[in-house]
Amino acid sequence: MISSKGKGALVNRKMNNIQFKSFYKSLYKYQEKINSELEMFFSDKIKENSLLFKQAAETIEILKNINLGAGKKIRPILINIGYFLSGGKNKKAILEACLCIEFIHNWFLIHDDIIDRDDFRRGKLSLHKFYEKRTKDTHMGISLAITAGDINVALGYQALVNSRFQEKFKNKALNVFNETIVNTLHGEMLELSIKKNINKFKEKDILNVCKYKTAYYTFINPLKIGAILAGANNRFLDQIEKFALPIGIAFQIHDDILGLFATKRVLGKPIASDIEENQPNLLVYKTLTSADKIDKCVFKKYLGKEKLNQKEIKEIRRIVKKSGAFNYCEDLANSLVKEAKSILVKMRVAQKEKKFLLSMADYIIDREY
Repeated sequence: MISSKGKGALVNRKMNNIQFKSFYKSLYKYQEKINSELEMFFSDKIKENSLLFKQAAETIEILKNINLGAGKKIRPILINIGYFLSGGKNKKAILEACLCIEFIHNWFLIHDDIIDRDDFRRGKLSLHKFYEKRTKDTHMGISLAITAGDINVALGYQALVNSRFQEKFKNKALNVFNETIVNTLHGEMLELSIKKNINKFKEKDILNVCKYKTAYYTFINPLKIGAILAGANNRFLDQIEKFALPIGIAFQIHDDILGLFATKRVLGKPIASDIEENQPNLLVYKTLTSADKIDKCVFKKYLGKEKLNQKEIKEIRRIVKKSGAFNYCEDLANSLVKEAKSILVKMRVAQKEKKFLLSMADYIIDREY
């Protein structure tokens, strides 16, 4: 577990053992159910696409492996939680519908790996690198991955459109689904703009990337989609957003910390990739604005440098911690989680799902990958 002695660290952060075990039990149970549903979904899709031509079925098989990969399945789980939190009862229907968000998640990841030039995802070759290795052609690898990713998002629409809910609820959920995609892509474009020249942007711009690229599509909108399918009104959806927004930002900040201070074995991808790619995040931004003159010059030297060695990564970590950026980011993440929990405890909702979300808030900043 990554920790510091930051003065703003959340008091009593460790969860009660019973609560902790209950959360992970629920998490794993949902993951198993979602993976089983994905297996059935893809079994049908492979049969359908085998009637087209061999490559079509093969592409669906590849997408099956990606969607059934080692991801945490947080987004589809939260569609379920949002549904039951709002009084929903049809367990089978929401389990089928929740796949929609996992499909767009993996679509984003496929395209993200191309944009960020990442060779690996979850310890395996990223899709464009997989196709490049197969075809011995870099451009062909990228082209095939983009196309496969687009098929994946179309499957997401199918899962939601074909779900067994009232049309008025599905239509409202589809609007949020579309909004999720648009907001995330706006966040991606803002991140790319910041990456071009980080010195021209402010902390609020970095936090807007966290908000639109992560918070809405990872927490706010999955919960909203589930709640909408259960018939929740707009007032309830606003309550969800107030709780989930700080959680989503905290999640991304902690992700950035893990990206530099975790281990490759645990994280499933290279450490310090954000540094190598000159990727803007709050940890990098605060280091650039808070480090002393000498450390700042050294830190800038490493930004955008490929294949950093262990000695260089150790030096980067030293500078980040010395500058105060590490403590600042960890304290902010802790503060945001505390804010979210204080909002949630006041909400009159189903207790089982409420307890899950409170435990998840702690998980956000305690997780190691």
